Amino acid sequence: MPNICTTNYVIEGEKKDLDALYETMKKLQEMEQPLVENGFGVTWLGCLVKALDKEPENVLCRGQWIELEREGDTLRTTFETAWTPCYEVTQLLKTVYPSLCFYYKAEEPDCGVFLKNDAEGKYFPETETEDGCKYELHTEEQDQMLARLIRGIQSGEIEIKVSK
Repeated sequence: MPNICTTNYVIEGEKKDLDALYETMKKLQEMEQPLVENGFGVTWLGCLVKALDKEPENVLCRGQWIELEREGDTLRTTFETAWTPCYEVTQLLKTVYPSLCFYYKAEEPDCGVFLKNDAEGKYFPETETEDGCKYELHTEEQDQMLARLIRGIQSGEIEIKVSK
């Protein structure tokens, strides 16, 4: 059983892209049966990937969204995923909806993962958690590198050896 990483997103962009993503996610969460059979239900990230005409087995979809809200000029959602943010899903969303900009704050306390990419503090001004753990600031390049690293470990292309 993986540790759960909770990632809060605030998404900005063109109204048409925000509306399209919101409507896709809302339609999925209102379905009686998931678009793709899975253990999470209708809000599994793989269902979102499938709705965007991609195959979930080709994208790491290690979780689900638990909140969804269209607020003003933003879309707000929360993902619960295994260990880290689900970088490949957000990379796919950026490809499908190129105007979208994703701001996030992620916490997975058991492994000490406290990340955010909101350098200016526009949506996530806090620099540390209530428990005093500091957020590590991530860039787009770091997110892309982590997506490749996680994919490589999972596929066996990258092997991690631990020595004493």
